[in-house]
Amino acid sequence: MEELEEEILLRFPPHEPALFVHAMVVCKRWQRIVSSPAFLRRFRELHRTPPMLGFLCNIAEGNSSAAFVTTVTQEFSSGNLGDCRALDARHGRVLLKCPGSSKNFLLVWDPMTDEHQELSLPVLRRYTYDWNAAVLCAARGPCDHLDCCGGPFLVVFVGSGSGEAFICTYSSDAGTWSELIATELATDAVSLMPSVLVGNALYFGFLIRKSLLKYDLESHEMSVIGVPHTLNIWKHVALDGGVGLATVHESKLCLWRKAGPEVDAGWTQDRVIELEPLLPGDAFLTSPDVVGCADGIGVIFLGARLVLFTIDLKTYEVKKVCKGRNC
Repeated sequence: MEELEEEILLRFPPHEPALFVHAMVVCKRWQRIVSSPAFLRRFRELHRTPPMLGFLCNIAEGNSSAAFVTTVTQEFSSGNLGDCRALDARHGRVLLKCPGSSKNFLLVWDPMTDEHQELSLPVLRRYTYDWNAAVLCAARGPCDHLDCCGGPFLVVFVGSGSGEAFICTYSSDAGTWSELIATELATDAVSLMPSVLVGNALYFGFLIRKSLLKYDLESHEMSVIGVPHTLNIWKHVALDGGVGLATVHESKLCLWRKAGPEVDAGWTQDRVIELEPLLPGDAFLTSPDVVGCADGIGVIFLGARLVLFTIDLKTYEVKKVCKGRNC
């Protein structure tokens, strides 16, 4: 019955986008249904957590450059992004560091529309040892981030040097960088690992002295959070609405959670996942390493011998998503 067609189409699996292309060529009525904004909105609301259709990674082969790798059966987009390096991806946008004619610049890219905007790096007027940046939606009022592409965005720039850490922000509405704010609580080099957004706070990692830098997007305050010294190689991740840490130790994926919302609250081990039953045997010829996470959907990336795996923290399902490249 026609009145049930839309209800059936709404229940197509979101991780197989090519099915909608097939549906659109069945007849003009189905094409109108599938392409209508009302259907897209209902589809997003029904499935809520979006699937991971692909990921951006930096390929360390000669000069490191960003590449898009699809994880669906039917390839819809892939390839290299020139000489640019991916820094962050969130709320439908990608932040890239690209070489320019005279100096590096940032590029905010919408992969769905291929629209992009170049941003000059902020003028810091102070020595910068290392820096990183994040991108996120800047919509006024509540936003579920289901279709906020094309709206205002915010870029947060964090750097370190001369015994301090500092942050400034770029608003697409204002079109300028904000004044610099700084703290003397951190003296380490900022890590190039991507930021993690938890609630209204962004978290950045530091390299030498094990710590995280928390930046509150509402109060514009910074604070430094210590990391357990028992962890050697770790990545900060989002865990069920809170900030966490992930590391591999003796063939086990160890997840740590902040004991409380306070800055000085300690860390507790959340769970330990045995990797030997999940990964192929040759993955342990060299120790696997946590190389990143997919923000908001509970997926951890593990690298082992030029092979990249994902592990779903809800189902413990493991997938091989890239092979033969140093991601």
